[in-house]
Amino acid sequence: MKFLKLSIVLFIILGIGIVFQQKVSANSDYTKIDITKSESSDNKSQNDKSKVQVVNSQADNNDNKDEKQLEIIKEEKVKEEQLKAKKDKLENDIKSYLGNNINNIGLSYYDITSGEQININSDKTFLAASTVKVQLNMVLADMFKSGQASENEQLTFTSGDYEGGTGILQDTDMSKPYAVTTLSDYSIIHSDNIATNMLMRRIGYENFRTLVDKKLGYTTDHSNNYITAAQETTILTQLYRNKDNNAYYSHIIDIMKNTDFHDRLDKYIDTKIVAHKIGNYSDYVNDAGIVYANKPYVISIYTKGVSNADEVIAHISKMVYDYQNEK
Repeated sequence: MKFLKLSIVLFIILGIGIVFQQKVSANSDYTKIDITKSESSDNKSQNDKSKVQVVNSQADNNDNKDEKQLEIIKEEKVKEEQLKAKKDKLENDIKSYLGNNINNIGLSYYDITSGEQININSDKTFLAASTVKVQLNMVLADMFKSGQASENEQLTFTSGDYEGGTGILQDTDMSKPYAVTTLSDYSIIHSDNIATNMLMRRIGYENFRTLVDKKLGYTTDHSNNYITAAQETTILTQLYRNKDNNAYYSHIIDIMKNTDFHDRLDKYIDTKIVAHKIGNYSDYVNDAGIVYANKPYVISIYTKGVSNADEVIAHISKMVYDYQNEK
């Protein structure tokens, strides 16, 4: 009996131990789960922090880029304002220099690279005089390219071609034919009037004026040898750009650099960089050309009744040249 009671007591004690162990084990599992959850939560928090740091870094980089772009824009704006101020000063200096002559002059300056312009009476009409010989040679060059004329042609002098003034043909035997390219050279280099008249006869005056109008994009007055400074600048810009890759355009520029006359646009500038054509008729004194400075530009100056006009043109040309090289 005692043994039975003792066995029962031991069984009860053993049962209580098993239950206690299961509870302890269960609590241990809970602890493990909590620890795992905690570790997972910590890792997620660190990842989130890393992502935030990356986003912040990217935002900082974007802010820096925006600041740099704004700085560049500000610098460009300052430069533009400075250039405008310099250009305005040049224009005012030219007007001041001209004084009472300002209404007797037409001036057009055009920076081929930037498109910057100065215009003083640039739409005022003048007689082109011999500056028209540039247009004449460009039309001739166009005819060469299109096959309407040939560089191998020869022309014979007629009495109607004769004209005094500038040139060298007046003192030569004009009974022989002349190559059309020789006449072209003479019309620019020596401003030869007879050579010009022979070329004009070959092309035809009305045809010539119509083809010049086509270059300008509108119809002009054909009743006389009229021109404006703005029109001449347009023509010379086309000569420079040579959009049709006409080889003879380059030749025209070369002979314009080797003209006999250096008392105006290139008087105070290296003659080797100035491709120009002068013109005189009555009290009209003109010069127009392309100046191959560090930044090439076109300048056309026409005058009527201006005292010492050669020097006036030369002085203005130097003012523009100095301004252009200081950019």
